[in-house]
Amino acid sequence: MTFADMFKNSILEGFNTDVTMGKVAAGLLAALLSALFILFVYRMTMRGIAANRGYEITLLLVTAISAMIVLTITSNLALSLGMVGALSIIRFRTAIKEASDTAFMFWAVAAGITAGAGFYMITVVGCLFIGLVTVLACLLTRKSARPYLLVVRTEAGDTAETVEKLLEENRVRRKLSSLVQNDRYTEIIYEISVSAAQQRLAAAVKALPGVKTVSLVDCRNS
Repeated sequence: MTFADMFKNSILEGFNTDVTMGKVAAGLLAALLSALFILFVYRMTMRGIAANRGYEITLLLVTAISAMIVLTITSNLALSLGMVGALSIIRFRTAIKEASDTAFMFWAVAAGITAGAGFYMITVVGCLFIGLVTVLACLLTRKSARPYLLVVRTEAGDTAETVEKLLEENRVRRKLSSLVQNDRYTEIIYEISVSAAQQRLAAAVKALPGVKTVSLVDCRNS
């Protein structure tokens, strides 16, 4: 046996040309179950008030499609080379608003790859571990301080100094973003960081004499 034959056989040993219906069904079923678990964790930890149905369907599809691709790649050398070349020209240009959505997309791809390759133990253990870490991280950060815009409109005068004093007494981290003064009113916009317990601050500011309106706007980008 020549070196070329040995090299060829060592490569072909990594490909299983005997693809059975049971293997395909097991791989796709494992991918589907892991996708449903990912979707469950996504709904538990999402920051918005309403779920994005299009993104949720995409998570399910990406997991199943990844499994199907890996099943094809591991069964035939020629197909694997051709599919790698075809996938290399694909470009995804859809903007993802939440940074965590990108991580969920990678999670779905990884679950589909491991399920399609037949590493079901890695799929199960990996999904359970990542899901646990995601839920714990969400619980730990839920009560932490978040960025808001505090918009205060007051009567013309020294009311702005009173607002500044109240924020100082409550130890609110703040940054003056905008200040508008004219003969009728003074409008102040602060970038502040407050926790859930400090969100009552808006009512305290509104109770100050001379304050007309108070708005607390969530300005999170992720």
